[in-house]
Order: sequence, then C-alpha cells, then structure tokens
Amino acid sequence: MKILVDTGPIVSAVDKSDPAHQMAKTSMERLRRRAVIPTTVLVEADHLLRERAGAAAARAFLQSVAEGTHEMAYMTSNLIRRATELDAKYADLNLGFVDAAVMAIAERHRMPIFTFDFTDFRATESAVGPWRLAIDERLFQRETQR
Repeated sequence: MKILVDTGPIVSAVDKSDPAHQMAKTSMERLRRRAVIPTTVLVEADHLLRERAGAAAARAFLQSVAEGTHEMAYMTSNLIRRATELDAKYADLNLGFVDAAVMAIAERHRMPIFTFDFTDFRATESAVGPWRLAIDERLFQRETQR
C-alpha cells in the first residue's frame, strides 16, 4: 500500500537532532517506493532541511528523490482547486497550501497519510470522513518522549 508523506517525517528522518529522528528514519527506509511525496512537500522539506540540518543534508535528500527512492505526486489544476477549498473551509486553522495539498492528494487517491501534524489532520476531514493516518499519535508521543 502506498502512503502519502507529509513534511514532518521527512525532516525528522534527516535531522539527527529531531526527537522523532530514529522513528522517522526507520519508517522512511521501510516505505521506500511505497512512500509518495507531493511536490509541495518536497519544496517545504528542502527549505526546512536547509535551515535545520544544512544544505548538504537537503541535497542528499533531493538526490535520493531524484534517484527514485520515493514516488512523487504532482499537483493538477483539480488538486490545486481542492487544496484551495480545504484551506478555505478550515481557515480558522490556517492550514496553508502544503497541508491542504497533502489532504487533496490523499482524498483523491484514498491514501493514508504519514504525518506528525496530528492537530491539523485530526481537526479536519476528507469528503468521506476522517483522514487515515499511518502512525498513531500516542505511539508518536511515546517514541519522542524517550
């Protein structure tokens, strides 16, 4: 089963100082080609990795994606439209385009989402109900509080 990956797990997998590093790294390694990364997430992850882990770490991640380690999901005009609708519907949460794009892709392809952003994904839902999250929030909290 393919799993849509949000920015948080990618950054955590690369940034060794992140409390969720080991869990995210292990998960991303296990997923490999089953991990689907939206182009919007790729851009955000590159930006955050350069800030937190340095340019070399960001380039290494981009190189692995370029080599086909993970599948990419591209935004179409319909997905952009849906992401814009979701962002407007949940304006009080200030989701932003990246999270709304993840939601739009997950909704369209009925994919589970690998995210650490439990607050926004639990406060919103797809057209058919709650998002299917790939990791349990309690497990995440337990792993990161060690």
